[in-house]
Parts: sequence; structure tokens; C-alpha cells
Amino acid sequence: MQALPAYIHHHETGELARRIEAARAILRDCTLCPRHCHVNRLEGEKGVCRVGRFPMVSSFGPHFGEERPLVGRRGSGTIFLTCCNLRCVFCQNYDISHQG
Repeated sequence: MQALPAYIHHHETGELARRIEAARAILRDCTLCPRHCHVNRLEGEKGVCRVGRFPMVSSFGPHFGEERPLVGRRGSGTIFLTCCNLRCVFCQNYDISHQG
């Protein structure tokens, strides 16, 4: 017998709805990053990151640069967002993570 995927279990038990509401609460008074702007991203306000309600994806795809158990046969997924506000001095992804 095959076990249900975790997301189905979470939906059936109400855990998924709880997690969605917790994420929305963070976006109402944004503390997602160390800058803690406290803007209401759900209303379109933008803080240091210059991102409102929806993040902007700059790149996505399979990734094969991790340990074998993490990568598997098809690669682990990777998603790069843009408008990073951490401003790391030696960022190797500056062109896709900072320029918006």
C-alpha cells in the first residue's frame, strides 16, 4: 500500500490551511528576511526587497550540484528569486538575484 503524499495529508487534516494562514500573517507585517520591513505585502506595499505580494522568479530548473541522495536521477529543483535585499558582497548570482 502506497502512503499518501504529505501535501494531501496536510490538506485533509487542515495543516495546509494553517500553514497558508501563517504565511499570509507574515506577509501582512513582513518579516520574511532579516530586514523586517513590516510592510503589508498583501496590499502591494514594497519594502527593501522591492517585491509586493508575489515574488519574481528569475530562474528555475533541475540542479545536479548537490550530494547524490539530494539530487537523485533527475536533479533537485532550484528556484532563484530576484530582488534579494541581503546585499552579500561576494554574491555569485548578482545578475539574477539583485537586478529585478
